Amino acid sequence: MNNKKLFPLRLEGDKKIWVILLLLAAVSILSVYSSTYRLTMRTGNLTEAISRHVLFLCIGFAFMYVMHRNTLIYYKLLSPVFLFGIVLCLIIVFFSKDGRWFFGRSLQPSDIAKVIMVVYLAKVLSDGFGGSLKKFFWRVLFPIFLVCGLIIKGHTSNAVIIGFVSMCMIFMGASGKNYKIASALFVFLFMAFYLLYYKDIGRGETVSNRISTWFASTFCLQDSTSGNTGGAAIRKTVNYAQATTAEYAIVSGGFFRIAPGKSLYRKTLSEAHNDYIFAMIIEEYGVAGGILLIIVYLVLFYRILLVMKKCGKSFTSLMLSGLFIVIGSQTFIHIGVSVGGLPVTGQNLPMISTGGTSIIITCIMFGLILATSRIAGENSREKPENKNIQESV
Repeated sequence: MNNKKLFPLRLEGDKKIWVILLLLAAVSILSVYSSTYRLTMRTGNLTEAISRHVLFLCIGFAFMYVMHRNTLIYYKLLSPVFLFGIVLCLIIVFFSKDGRWFFGRSLQPSDIAKVIMVVYLAKVLSDGFGGSLKKFFWRVLFPIFLVCGLIIKGHTSNAVIIGFVSMCMIFMGASGKNYKIASALFVFLFMAFYLLYYKDIGRGETVSNRISTWFASTFCLQDSTSGNTGGAAIRKTVNYAQATTAEYAIVSGGFFRIAPGKSLYRKTLSEAHNDYIFAMIIEEYGVAGGILLIIVYLVLFYRILLVMKKCGKSFTSLMLSGLFIVIGSQTFIHIGVSVGGLPVTGQNLPMISTGGTSIIITCIMFGLILATSRIAGENSREKPENKNIQESV
């Protein structure tokens, strides 16, 4: 009898995280197939959009599998090289017309920069960055300034997320008040510069319009007959129309509904498969379906926190903290935008929204989390009394 395994692939690490990710992928395929109506009508190909999405999910899971089987020391040692490479890509994109895409519209470097910055900062902070304020600036603050400065032209929300995650990692990993004061001053100067010159920086005007539209529609606008001409003008903007359509979709879903593929607003909501996919899910499965999906994400975050508890104060704990903040921020920003609680940002719902680069990068982040979980499990089996990851990283 052949003793070879029928399925030679071994999924290691936290099995519950694997199950949740596969569940989210299934939800993604169903939701994207339903919400790509406008894409299919434009191209005339009923399967092109969903086939592309499934392909990127498969590529993403392949990356996830490969990365979760490797030791973390490789990622730590290579992080400066990856940082140098992504900075070169961001410089090329910065001087392009669009300011966001590389190789046409197939690669978005700002998404890649998220995970590279997390791994790089985890390395330099855990290594001590040289111990002086000068070295702290050049090895920690300057790379953050460089990456965020190059990204903010084309994708402001990604720059904000990277900056926020970086500051959180600094406050967790850099001991000493001087470093934290220097970081806070750095953020203040960076934001002051941006607010002074945002209209001249790439999509700054778009960001301003989105925030103004959200504030006006949420807090200020009444009936257009009230004499508020600014309100009437805002009602004509694309951002206002998309946000309003998403809200109508949520209302039409009611509390409980099971109607896959029967969304009406997917025909008018241009980013139904991406920026507003959570609203489409609620329209087809009701508020109960949206709450259930949020619970699934909360369970996922809880499992990540359990992995973090097994880490010592080292590279792994900082890296996991950064990845946790990135994924959590994207999730709740997307949900906030879909329900009208935040201005439009263009952030995907992790593991569900369409997007080539974003799906692969999200899978890579989970690959790093699962690699940490695998190492924690191996160490606990070797030394049950030791709950911390004892790898050299």
